[in-house]
Amino acid sequence: MTSTRDSFPIGTRKSALAIAQTVQVQSALQRLNPDKSFPLLQMTTTGDNNQIQPLSSIGTTAVFTRELENALEREECHLLVHSLKDVPTQIKSGFVIGAMMKREEPNDVMVMRQGEVKALKDFGPGDVVGTSSVRRASQIRRLCPGVQVMDVRGNVNTRLAKLDAADSPYTCLLLAAAGLQRLNLEGRITSKLPPDVMLHAVGQGSIGIECRADDAETLELIKPLDHLPTRLRCEAERSVMRILEGGCSVPIGVWTEFDSSDAEDVGTLRLKAMVSSLDGSEIAVSEASAAVNGSVELAIELGKTVASQLLAQGAETILAKVLQDRNQTLVPTGTGEENTIKGWEV
Repeated sequence: MTSTRDSFPIGTRKSALAIAQTVQVQSALQRLNPDKSFPLLQMTTTGDNNQIQPLSSIGTTAVFTRELENALEREECHLLVHSLKDVPTQIKSGFVIGAMMKREEPNDVMVMRQGEVKALKDFGPGDVVGTSSVRRASQIRRLCPGVQVMDVRGNVNTRLAKLDAADSPYTCLLLAAAGLQRLNLEGRITSKLPPDVMLHAVGQGSIGIECRADDAETLELIKPLDHLPTRLRCEAERSVMRILEGGCSVPIGVWTEFDSSDAEDVGTLRLKAMVSSLDGSEIAVSEASAAVNGSVELAIELGKTVASQLLAQGAETILAKVLQDRNQTLVPTGTGEENTIKGWEV
């Protein structure tokens, strides 16, 4: 397709992490299209503006995407860059996730003050874990009975400053490895949490590029950035979420692996998922695999299979309890870069 545009504005939030991710996309597109320009359109969203009220009570499910999508609809920009885990599984009609960039490390990590080290197995009463994610909170409560979980809000640097403060109540923070890596803060990681310790968020570690479904020119432009193994993994994860989310803040964790042959699109996809009560006392876990061989449709079907198995194990009862307790959540859903409504989070 012959391009008729010289400029493709990219919509993004103003946070440091959002800008870092967007610059990554901008640089990749510029290398592939040196004759084009990709200016950034930086915006503030509802979730950025409301740094006090828990997201579950704001009354919208698109607190980090609504303003961006409105600008995209008005054609003020031609593409949006998101942390994929911030994107609802049901996106606005007329829009598509045109590319999912190669996934970075999806694990969660533990961050302590500089020079402090403590094994997670030694955590218990008296230790305070900072997180605004109900998924992380439910799993840490299950792993470390008696530990206190305390809400921590703001962007990554703000949270780290709260941890490092002289009067900090936190023993550690739980964060996504990818966010720290993109901000060149990998040195702050005390320890990584493998999947047998903590399952990560749906889409965590992947950058999603959203555009209008009828914008063939932009879709063609971003096509080289789409990484098929990442898309297969994330589409399977989002399929689980789509069935289980239930319209409320739900502790859902996942893990995927794609074993491929020399051909990138031929291989077996494995998916593990869990749904937990808010306090971690009840849990349903399921795991399955399928030879998806490059088929997004088969990856989505694998997600549906795992979700169905979770429901058969009692996940529906757990979700109903979560819905009932939504307004008395033990850990507020948080603000800034944390978003656990519809399963989103940082």
